[in-house]
Amino acid sequence: MNDIQLLEKYKDYTLDRIEDLLSCLRKEDLSMMQSTMLLVFKFKISITEADNYILNSNAWQDNKQSVEKFRDNIFNNIDKLNN
Repeated sequence: MNDIQLLEKYKDYTLDRIEDLLSCLRKEDLSMMQSTMLLVFKFKISITEADNYILNSNAWQDNKQSVEKFRDNIFNNIDKLNN
């Protein structure tokens, strides 16, 4: 499904129903990145804000620790390269 089709499919969702939307996106097997981009396009929010919604959602709670650990490892390695 392309971006336009996804936006049309989820057009009735608002930020007030973000948990419902994220749950649907997860059930549809959209990745965290795809879900982030959908939120950015749909609600005209920043990538950081969309990422925060997703990372702190009930729908993605089981991935939160591994994602944070992965990100920390990336930033730690970048810091090592810069020093």
